[in-house]
Amino acid sequence: MNLRDGYLEEDLFPKLFTNYEERSYGILFYNEENRDSYDSNHAVIYKDKIDDLGNVLADVIHFYRSKNLRPIIYQSMLDDGWFEEIENDLARVGFKSWTELQEYMLPTGENKIVPNPDLEILKIEKWEDELKTVFLEAEEPWEIEVAKASLNNPRSWMFAARENGKTIGLLYGHVSDIACRGDYLLVSKLHRRIGVGRALFHAYVEWCKKSGIDNAYLWPDGETPKRIYQEGGYELVEIRKAGRAVWDRG
Repeated sequence: MNLRDGYLEEDLFPKLFTNYEERSYGILFYNEENRDSYDSNHAVIYKDKIDDLGNVLADVIHFYRSKNLRPIIYQSMLDDGWFEEIENDLARVGFKSWTELQEYMLPTGENKIVPNPDLEILKIEKWEDELKTVFLEAEEPWEIEVAKASLNNPRSWMFAARENGKTIGLLYGHVSDIACRGDYLLVSKLHRRIGVGRALFHAYVEWCKKSGIDNAYLWPDGETPKRIYQEGGYELVEIRKAGRAVWDRG
């Protein structure tokens, strides 16, 4: 897989579940009904599409404030480390910025996960309200509407882990024209350390193989999922500097 496709997918994937407007300099994602979701409410800006950064930042601020949303900007993943270069420009108009290291993993080896046989793994085809319990028990309620909207898209996929008939974990993502992205791995805080994440990822890896999906990638959100992905045959191949900025005035 060409990792550039993965970088593009990182910029565009919120189109699956939130509203957006396109500009000459990037994309403005927004959802006034789910304002706590950063992925649903942020602008993506592109270095090579900007002639006047000041005007762009002013437009971003005006757009989100007009909707009573906090202005947030994500650096395009194509522009590795760019927000470090423009930190002072961002600060001048009220943005607090920082850089996060984002690791990219690709499938390169054998799936060595042995799933917990006491867990039932199902592929979910449509949203069911009982799935909300997982998000609430994981203390991430803002992801409910994201997952629900995503699942309504025919390109999305979701796996659920159940114990004694109760859903206790979810792994969901989507397949676009350029890449298959694992969007989120979520496990109830009441049911951790019994192999829920490993069982979900095992099912996903095997599904990719059976479906002929070979353009899959992941970025681990922490050391625990990273270990799970490695056991499932994924390898770290790239680390990018992802810039983030949040408007800190008003």
